[in-house]
Amino acid sequence: MIRGLEYFSYEDRLRDLGLFSLWKRRLWGDLIVAFQFLKGAYKKFGDRLFSRACRDRAKSTGFKLK
Repeated sequence: MIRGLEYFSYEDRLRDLGLFSLWKRRLWGDLIVAFQFLKGAYKKFGDRLFSRACRDRAKSTGFKLK
């Protein structure tokens, strides 16, 4: 424990230290994995993680996660 922060709540300690909560860090990691999958980094395991549906919109990337 950091001296001086013993009696603060979890959220206040994180805010004072400039850190994110564990939930937000896990969410950020999930977003990174999803982005890497869309860019083709997980071709070997990609079929088991997500399925892609083709989209016909003009301004889209052409794929939508299902």
